[in-house]
Amino acid sequence: MVNLDDYIDDEDEDGAADFDALKDSLKALADAVASTNLAVMLAAQGDAAGATQRVQASVAALTRFQAAYAVLDEAPEGDEAEEEG
Repeated sequence: MVNLDDYIDDEDEDGAADFDALKDSLKALADAVASTNLAVMLAAQGDAAGATQRVQASVAALTRFQAAYAVLDEAPEGDEAEEEG
């Protein structure tokens, strides 16, 4: 497995923050997908309580994803000025 931390310049704080947000959002999205898959399997087995817990975990993971993605979605102040001009 490749460690992407090797490709980040430690002095570039904006790039490092974006990279951390990207990692967090991808981890949260993977957690949401896994929890949803488990919820479907548990529901098919008739375990409503287990499925409910996995759905709640999936919603929590999607909330984490949304928070992490919001950091990536913010446009840097310099880019907005360039687009208007």
